Amino acid sequence: MIHMNFGRRFLFLIIALFCAQSYAATQLPRNLGVGDQNRTLEILGYGSSSKILGDPYPLGGYSGIEVGVSSQFIPVGDLATLGSGTTEKGEMSYYTITLGKGLFYNIDTFVYFSPAIQTEEMQNFGAQIRWGFYEVSFFPISFSTMIYAGGANFQNLVNIATTGWDLIGTVNMENVALYFGGGRVRAQGTFIGGSAGITASGNTESRDITDNHTFFGVNIEISKAFIALEVDRYTDSVYSGKLGFRF
Repeated sequence: MIHMNFGRRFLFLIIALFCAQSYAATQLPRNLGVGDQNRTLEILGYGSSSKILGDPYPLGGYSGIEVGVSSQFIPVGDLATLGSGTTEKGEMSYYTITLGKGLFYNIDTFVYFSPAIQTEEMQNFGAQIRWGFYEVSFFPISFSTMIYAGGANFQNLVNIATTGWDLIGTVNMENVALYFGGGRVRAQGTFIGGSAGITASGNTESRDITDNHTFFGVNIEISKAFIALEVDRYTDSVYSGKLGFRF
């Protein structure tokens, strides 16, 4: 059952990356108490944090460049049970654009941001630094580490900052890379109060949560193009996909 669900979601990701989305913007619940704010931060904060979404093998020196467009899917059904509730079901989906550059000593840097035109009323941006520190000589597996920081704004009602690190193992085969690993992620959120706000107290409030993080992904190369699919496990599972080019 798990494998079938995983395959269906990945197939949907591939289709969604090629198709325009026409869903309404996600509803955010009002009257959020402390527990509700923490749960909202688990959903939106962890869900919008940085993703690998590509072959972690180093881009390669000063000539290595990567560009891509990703689509991410955050399960938001639990938002309907928080605060005063919503009718929200399913997933929040949004696009990001990624630019990467290989530097030296197997160090890559990336920046990402959400385009201004999309259905969701949110902005997402951040940066990553990734270092390929070890490659096994007798087997096609390599290891990398990544640190990242990012931010997200949801309808000017929830502002979130995320930071974290990951340890990544990658098995490279012909035109296919499988990667997996885990790390630690921190999400800090500010919930806007006032008459148009979403806190139960009416005051602007801040929350800070930290959790472990695991992930698994596959990267398929097609000449200089690639398709990357990834599932990230926080409190909830988040699914993502990317179309891109490496030069």
